[in-house]
Order: sequence, then structure tokens, then C-alpha cells
Amino acid sequence: MKLDEFTKEMIDEQAFIDMAYIYLEELGKETDLYSIIDKFQEIGGYTEKEMENRILQFYTDLNTDGRFVSTEDGVWGLRKWFTVDDINDKIAPTVHKFEVVDDDLEEFEEEEEDEEVLEEDLEDDEDIDEVIDDEDIDTEDLNIDEGDTIEDDYGDGEEY
Repeated sequence: MKLDEFTKEMIDEQAFIDMAYIYLEELGKETDLYSIIDKFQEIGGYTEKEMENRILQFYTDLNTDGRFVSTEDGVWGLRKWFTVDDINDKIAPTVHKFEVVDDDLEEFEEEEEDEEVLEEDLEDDEDIDEVIDDEDIDTEDLNIDEGDTIEDDYGDGEEY
């Protein structure tokens, strides 16, 4: 049965989601959400207030019912019309791609390089500390008296 042949009573008893399936199947192509809603209002003779009450549930159903696919903002079709490749090309890429400004990218890469150099320096310091700790150093040969200050590469002037 065609949607235009539905009586007011039949439309009142039908869920909008089921009527949308019938309507899109009759239409044979994708259409925007507002066209679907306008069609329901036209054939059902609904007031704006009556439509408001049913539209929220309809939109929720449209998004959760696996028979329908949104191909663009507000444009809906039947899933059976699309191949897997169509769905991957048209529907799946919902993440918006954007270009990164070169200056920002260069700054980001420089920061990463700086962090890598710092990490390498820390690793080198740990290696040096291990070497110093592992070697037996005879402090008598160094002529260091207790309380002397020794300068090292770090410039912290440790006192012994």
C-alpha cells in the first residue's frame, strides 16, 4: 500500500519510522529529513504541535533503526540501497579532516625534537652515573681534603 493511500486513522496508528521506510521505498532515492516530515504532516493533517510530539521519537528511531542511513546532513536513505564501499566512502568518514598550518606543525616538530634531546641527555647522565658508581676511585690519589669544593661540568660545586 502506498503512503498516499493511508487514511488518517492508519497514519495515527503507524510509527513514523515505518512510514518513513514506506515513503523512501516509494520515492526510490535519498531525501532530506524535512521532506519526510512534511510528507507525514501533509497526509496526516497534523498540526505543528502534534508533529513536535512525534518528531523527537521519529528522529531517535531514524538514528537507531538499522534500515536507514544518513548520507549527508539531514539526508536519509535505505541501507539496502548502498554497497559496503558506498557506506565507507559516503557515510563512515564522519570525522572532519583539516589541514594543519605548516608553522604550527614545524613548531610541534621542534618541541618533539627538544624533548628527544632532553631524554637523550638524561639517559647519558644515567650512564655516566653508573660508570662513576661502578669504578673504584681512590680519593687519596686526588689530593682532596675534607671540606674542599670540587667543580664539575654541572657547575653545582659539591662540597666534600
